[in-house]
Amino acid sequence: MNKLRAYLQLMRLYGIFIVMMPVLGAIANGIFHHLSLLLLVGIFANIFGFVQNDYFDIEIDRKSGYVADRPLASGVISEREAIVLMTSLFFASILIVMLFFSPLSLLFLLLYYLFYTIYNKFSKKFAWMEYSLGAAAMMIFLAGSFSFKNNISFPCLLASFLPLLKYVFNVGISANLKDIKYDLMQGVVTTPAIFGVKVDENIYIPLSFIYYAYGIKLLFILISFLIFLYIPARISILLAISISVALIYTIYKIFQNIDNRAQMLFYAEIHEIFTYMMIAAIFYDYIAIHTNAFLAFALLIIPPIWIVACLKIFFGGKPLE
Repeated sequence: MNKLRAYLQLMRLYGIFIVMMPVLGAIANGIFHHLSLLLLVGIFANIFGFVQNDYFDIEIDRKSGYVADRPLASGVISEREAIVLMTSLFFASILIVMLFFSPLSLLFLLLYYLFYTIYNKFSKKFAWMEYSLGAAAMMIFLAGSFSFKNNISFPCLLASFLPLLKYVFNVGISANLKDIKYDLMQGVVTTPAIFGVKVDENIYIPLSFIYYAYGIKLLFILISFLIFLYIPARISILLAISISVALIYTIYKIFQNIDNRAQMLFYAEIHEIFTYMMIAAIFYDYIAIHTNAFLAFALLIIPPIWIVACLKIFFGGKPLE
């Protein structure tokens, strides 16, 4: 039972964002069939990324005061077992795409694995690596967009930048800030350190970094509203306005609670959920018109519920950091 629980923790079942990207990428380009297969590809690709991240970070995690109990760092799951799992997931996803989807979809899936691997390998060595992870999210979104088409609509192209910006913020800002103390102690260079974030008794954050964080999110919101110029949007606009307010507010709370790690993590997680909901909300009317309102509502609501349920069941209400 402990082994099973360790595998479930290693796979980070709450990490639904990448899982949904091929599905939303397909829908954004007017594809509404074979979504279950795209979901399966997303699941395999998502778990691969998390396992590989822990595999590359074993030694760093063992020295951390926060994540030393991760399944690989603690030794509950061996490195060999992790390699077998990663290999199986990689080839399973590739096989599905080769059998059912276009060559372009396969190309973008391979690019996803490339950019994700670059991030996992070098994220503790160089700053700005969140852009590589964001590029990976963008690639798997496009893998869905090109699953049955060889062209892409302009609103879909705009939407493909949202996963990129999501990770630039949630990893480059939130995730790096939560680990800044131990990262600086171990000489790990991340984007906050480049901006001059320092840790003494308290965490010092320069205004330039705060402006950078808000700038990323304002660009995310701007692109979201630009998409409404090209697709039907009634309920979508109302949802997007509400979510935009929540996004800005949670950024404020992240910085306000910078010295209270538990509270900062809480608002960072809420912010990430709203970021996903924004992308789903953009296409709410579009999905309802082309399929049904139930699917539009389900794509908006079920992933956040899944996140909360997984955190409660497998992580005692909080992620394994």
